[in-house]
Amino acid sequence: MKDNTQRMASIETKQDIEIELATRPAVRLFQGREKTAKRHGILGLPGFSKIIRGIEQAVRDDDPYADYHFHQIEQAIEDLTFDLDGELKDITAFIDENIPSAMRLPEIGSKNPVVVPVRFASRLGFQLVYQLLKVDQIVLKVLLANHIGLLPNKEKFETLARVEKRVRGVFHLVFAYRHTGVTRDDIAANNKKAQKAIEFMGDLEHGYLNGTNRSDNAPPLPPKRLKTIIGDLDRDKPLKSKTEKSEVADLEAEIDKVIDKADAKKTKTKKKAA
Repeated sequence: MKDNTQRMASIETKQDIEIELATRPAVRLFQGREKTAKRHGILGLPGFSKIIRGIEQAVRDDDPYADYHFHQIEQAIEDLTFDLDGELKDITAFIDENIPSAMRLPEIGSKNPVVVPVRFASRLGFQLVYQLLKVDQIVLKVLLANHIGLLPNKEKFETLARVEKRVRGVFHLVFAYRHTGVTRDDIAANNKKAQKAIEFMGDLEHGYLNGTNRSDNAPPLPPKRLKTIIGDLDRDKPLKSKTEKSEVADLEAEIDKVIDKADAKKTKTKKKAA
């Protein structure tokens, strides 16, 4: 019987995602600055996301250092989220506590906000987009508090500098990772690639080396590595529950399907080339 099922196309957005930024600090953080002969470059959000995508690909290639640094950057974004939530809460409470009940403040914003497209496909990049929009709100409230005489100029500039520096500190974490092409198998063999990676980036905890300690948002590991992890778990912690055994068996079956499909595709490609 002929299979009339149409091959599904990949899912993608039909138009760019856009964000609206009202303040210069937020725009600077997003755009960064191109390097010139007279000025050094400054990493912006698109540049950060481009480097992160390279780290994500290294994760898929079974580089344990990429897994580690991806996890560290994600945790740094979580800390940044906590800090910015505190900044926004503090400046909002400060304004509310110092404004007389008879005073009505207008909504604040920009008459000509900058609309920028978000064209990168990175989960961590999008997590930073949300924080960047939060920075925009913090800056607006700081400028308002300064405009109506509640916040002195010194405190205004200190707050803006502190917030901007905090975000850039997360951006720059991507530079701690060095691509060496190392894999977990290289580390186990302690070959030249492994020695070079350790020289550049130091030793790793066992959980990152065996692939059990990693971010939930990280790209999936290669099927071969997943099978190794399942084998390690099976040896280290015998499964007593029938449900647990069934779940592992199902996962192993799915992995086998992926491997068989990849092998079949490779064989087909070789036949065409011949």
